[in-house]
Amino acid sequence: MPEKMTDNRSDVGLSKAQHELATAAIFKRYWGKRRLAVRIIDTFLKPLVWLSKTDAQSNLNDVSRILVFEPGSLGDMIMLMPFLKSLRKRFPQANLSLLCRTGGKKGQSYASIDPVSVKTLLLDQGLVDELIPVAVPWMLHVSAWKKYTPFSLNWPLFIWSLLRIRRQRFDLSFATGRTDLRYNLVLWLTGAKRRVGYGYGGGRFLLTDVAVPDISRPHQTEVSLQLLEHLGISVIRGGQLLKLSPEDEAFSANFLKGKNIGMDDLIVGIHAGARTSSRTWGQERFRQVAQRLTGDFCAKVIWFGDPMDSDGAALGRNIVPATFPLREFLSVLARCSFVVCNDSGPMHMAAALGVPVVAIFGSTFPEWFRPPGESHRIVVRRDMPCRPCGDRCLFDEPYCLRLIPVEQVMQAVEDELRAVTGNYIGPEDRE
Repeated sequence: MPEKMTDNRSDVGLSKAQHELATAAIFKRYWGKRRLAVRIIDTFLKPLVWLSKTDAQSNLNDVSRILVFEPGSLGDMIMLMPFLKSLRKRFPQANLSLLCRTGGKKGQSYASIDPVSVKTLLLDQGLVDELIPVAVPWMLHVSAWKKYTPFSLNWPLFIWSLLRIRRQRFDLSFATGRTDLRYNLVLWLTGAKRRVGYGYGGGRFLLTDVAVPDISRPHQTEVSLQLLEHLGISVIRGGQLLKLSPEDEAFSANFLKGKNIGMDDLIVGIHAGARTSSRTWGQERFRQVAQRLTGDFCAKVIWFGDPMDSDGAALGRNIVPATFPLREFLSVLARCSFVVCNDSGPMHMAAALGVPVVAIFGSTFPEWFRPPGESHRIVVRRDMPCRPCGDRCLFDEPYCLRLIPVEQVMQAVEDELRAVTGNYIGPEDRE
């Protein structure tokens, strides 16, 4: 995806209502029962909103407290970083709070949410001042019935948590990403004076500032940045998003030295995991890629495992298994020449560190979630009519990934080798 994006001129001739219908069809797939349910809830909520007292909107020059709602995974947090950097630049003195979800045990997965992981990615990087974790009902790993049943305590507890946040009197709030009625309701319940989001998924009346998305710029990062553009705030794109401390640099240097990996070696990272099994290409296929890299190209491969992994089986010569807490994982990841991985949190983390990736996509659209920039290579099978499925695979295994052969991935790996080495030697040319 090009770094430089276009403006909204492609939308000329469409009314806001028509544009929101198109956006809902593309981003949210609202039809049938889902669309009917949103309309019913909208109708029920409108009188409550009209009868409630609403404070006067804050002038942007008077903003001192900002709330950003992002209940996604760590990969979503990475894609939010340009938005947070832009906010921080525009409001350097404001207190910036992130309303995120709880869930996942500490050390469970590099894609899981836990306070330590979010702190490492956002708080320690100076992008936010405060984390407000809440149990978001629709993000729980339970059935759809349990997520939305009125007989559960999940929603009353969630609403009570949001009502308590009203005490902080936020001047400005945002619902980022591909939002809908639920996200807009969250902003309204927090009592923020200005509430910025999208209306295509319902609940536009819950917002004070309704942005019209540019569907020619569908990437998750761009969808968030467009909220700032709607307010006339300049946005920041590009550049290295994650920075390491000297202590992190020292840790990775000592680790490589202990594994007899020199700085002049070709170091390739492989991460075979993902947040859900429907996004995994397969351990054995990644193992074949690792063996080809070490055998044909004399690479040193670091096989990254999630902290939850217990598979310590021998992988082969010059393939080093490595499992770390998140901070140490990032420090060693930054030493790699490039990384081969699934569509996953580590994919976004590598890109945020300035490390090129070869990413294998299945159930999602690369145009929505790929790392931005020209240094990355995407492997995807586009002839699967069930894509994107939102990780709700219809089959017993994700054929959108299983039908991608090792040779197709190796072609992308060899292209990346040419890019990072400048003087690539193919297997046929080896002495």
